[in-house]
Amino acid sequence: MGNPINKTGTHKSQEKYTNEIVPLMRQEFSIRNDFSRDYEGNPVVGAVKVPTRKNEVKLTDYDILHGVELSQSATDYIDILVNKEKAINELIDGYEAETVPDNIRAQRIEIAAYGTGTALEKSAINALVKGGTVSDDTTPLAEKTVYAKIAKEVKNMKERGIKANEMKIAISANTELLLLTDEKFSNTAGTLGAELVRDGVIGKIAGVVTKPCYLMPENVEFIIYAKRWCQAIDAWKIETTINNISDGKHVGASALQGRMVYNDVVTNALAVQIKKNSADEILLDETNKEEAEEPTV
Repeated sequence: MGNPINKTGTHKSQEKYTNEIVPLMRQEFSIRNDFSRDYEGNPVVGAVKVPTRKNEVKLTDYDILHGVELSQSATDYIDILVNKEKAINELIDGYEAETVPDNIRAQRIEIAAYGTGTALEKSAINALVKGGTVSDDTTPLAEKTVYAKIAKEVKNMKERGIKANEMKIAISANTELLLLTDEKFSNTAGTLGAELVRDGVIGKIAGVVTKPCYLMPENVEFIIYAKRWCQAIDAWKIETTINNISDGKHVGASALQGRMVYNDVVTNALAVQIKKNSADEILLDETNKEEAEEPTV
C-alpha cells in the first residue's frame, strides 16, 4: 500500500527519492568514499574549481623584538569540467506514479542506487588509472614479492612528502589472495579498529591501510592514492522522482527517473602510484551495460 500522506491515502505526485538513493548508492563506493569533495562551484553548471596548494606554510623562528616577516603560500585553482552524465529511467509497469506500492518503489530505488553507485565507483578507479604515476615494473606480483613491492612504493610516496595517514592502498582480488598468505600482512589484521574493518580494510602495509577492490582493471595489481589530491564531483541535475510514462506506447505505467552530472579527477600524478602487470591502459566501462553472469553451482 502507498504511504498515506493525506485522507485519500495515496502517494504524493512528484515525490523526490534522491535522499533515499544517495546513502544506498554510496555503499557501493570503496575507493570513491576516500576522495575529497572540497571543490568550489556548482557541478550542474558544467565546471567547478578545485583548490591546490603550491607549497606548505613557512615556519620561522619568532623574534620578540621585531616579529616575523609575512610569508605567502599560494593556493591555485584548477578548473574541472563536469561533463559526464548518468540517467535513471527504471520502468514500473502496471502502476501509475500515484499508486506504486512501497515494496516496488523500494526495489526500484535499490536497483537505481546499485547501478549509479557502481558507475561512479568505476569513474573514480578510472580517474586514478588515468591520472596517476605508473610503475615501470610490470613483472607480475608473487607470494614472495607482493608485500615488499607494495612497501617499496609506499616508501616512495612518503619520500614525496605524503603521510601514511593520508594514503590508502587498493588491491585487486589476485593481489589480496597473495597477501593473505603473507605472515607480516596477516599479523596487522589484529591491530585494526572496528571502524576500519567496517570500511573494508583487511590490513596495513608500512602503516597504510589496505583494502580490496574487486572492480579493478584486469591488469592493475594495486593502487596507492592520497585523498587530498583525488576529487569526487557530482550533483543531481534532475532529482529522482516517479513519473507517469506518456509515450503513446505504455499504458498505466510509470518510471523512476533522475539525472546526475559527475566527474572524478586526480590533481597531482605523484599522489597516486599504480602497479600493473602489463603496460596497457585498460579502463572500466562506466555505462553498466554488461549483464551480470549467473553463478555456477
